[in-house]
Amino acid sequence: MKADAVMHVVRLVAAALVPLAITAPAVAHPVPLPDPGIAGYKFPEDKDTLMGWVNQAKAERIRLHGWGLWTALTAPSGQAEFGLPDVPVYLTWLSPEEIAALPVSPHVENLGGAPARRIFRLQIPRQFTHGGRQAIAPLRAPLSAQAASAPGGVVPPDTGILVTVGFSPTAQAWAQQNNLFSVSALKAIYDAGSGDIRSIPVFPVDTVATKPTYKLVTPANLIDGHLYKMPAWPGTPKVTPAIEQDGFGEDAWPGCVYVDIRHAGRSRSSGIDANCKSGPKPGNTYGLGDFVSYPVTAANAASFESLIGKIPAPGDFVLLMAMHVTSREIDEWTWQTFFWTPNPAAPPRPSSSTIAKARPPQLKGAAAHYAMSIGYQMVAPNQPVTGGRSVGAPVTVFNPYLESPFDASVFQAPPKNPGIVPKGGTKPWMATVGVQSNCMTCHGSATLVPDHPDQALPYLTDFYVSRDDPAFKGFLQLDFLWSIQGNAK
Repeated sequence: MKADAVMHVVRLVAAALVPLAITAPAVAHPVPLPDPGIAGYKFPEDKDTLMGWVNQAKAERIRLHGWGLWTALTAPSGQAEFGLPDVPVYLTWLSPEEIAALPVSPHVENLGGAPARRIFRLQIPRQFTHGGRQAIAPLRAPLSAQAASAPGGVVPPDTGILVTVGFSPTAQAWAQQNNLFSVSALKAIYDAGSGDIRSIPVFPVDTVATKPTYKLVTPANLIDGHLYKMPAWPGTPKVTPAIEQDGFGEDAWPGCVYVDIRHAGRSRSSGIDANCKSGPKPGNTYGLGDFVSYPVTAANAASFESLIGKIPAPGDFVLLMAMHVTSREIDEWTWQTFFWTPNPAAPPRPSSSTIAKARPPQLKGAAAHYAMSIGYQMVAPNQPVTGGRSVGAPVTVFNPYLESPFDASVFQAPPKNPGIVPKGGTKPWMATVGVQSNCMTCHGSATLVPDHPDQALPYLTDFYVSRDDPAFKGFLQLDFLWSIQGNAK
């Protein structure tokens, strides 16, 4: 899509979009991460143990840890929330907007709890406009009413996504205690610091933050009144000049799958419609039971507010497509990200069959239909938190639904870090696009300028950055959480 057309689409959709909010008068207390009973997994894991796995390249232990977090997050909470019974644990956690509205206290015993009125706000990912960037993003534009009667091969797939952010109870209390969503409080932290490198107080080791990513299914984007068509991630592509210019967002994925909303259970499907034109077949059509999903019913419809002028009604569904998960168990946080895939036993890159084989038997049901990309380091071999070198091989960790749209205009490098020098080489190599990125590297630049909180360091792709890099001078480090910069008021 040409730049002028992109800008036109962004302006039109941004002007019309009202975030979806799911509200309910009943309040469920946020549930701590449970123990899923997986042999060899515990949370929080000892930092030295985790770093031993990283430095000794014990990938199988790291994979099990990532799957353990996912199993615990998606476990039934026993709590009703947003008019839905027994929601997964992660859905009981508060968003930054909700936390910011709670009382602030230096005394931990006075913290926690939940607001009088929960709000589950789905919105365009802030990362798509980071730093004032205006580029094509997977903005959700509802299909026309013709979709309800059009043949499956005619209707374009729905390429829109919407996100939330969740903080675990420990993260919530820490943010309240330190008033981390207040610009004035962040400025006070910066002013009270010393030296060139300044940071917010680092979160406790049992902190977890999530970024669930959803699709909203409505009658307007159903084929024959019951089939939802969406792109299917084909795997990490070879980076071409076209991808460097336009990224590799959902609009570029060649294949599709179909979701039959009349089928509440799981399917036996594992394939795709390779060209998005053949239409729904038994092998490429899935049931709602293949997704972590939330129905809009007559009983909970009043919990939903408007989206682009439409009141979600009984028969609509919210499908979980992806989720970033990070924990403060190590100094640079652990990084694992999950995405829905047609064949979870043999998912494409950035996951793999090897990663899939590490799934524990305790992971059951719809949550087992997701793939994982994971990496607890920026480069291999691993480098120390400070004073290391950007050498070796990049460790790629990204989510197809969140980073693949990023083109080469999104990323920059600190002035003194031109990229990675491969082993045995002399010329630095620089990853340029989202499908080459690393969660730890990018979140490592989470910062703001105290006097100009809308300003921050740029996103970074995939190389080593020391926590005392000179590029941090004049910025406040946000302990790897971009959600603080995005929600500070």
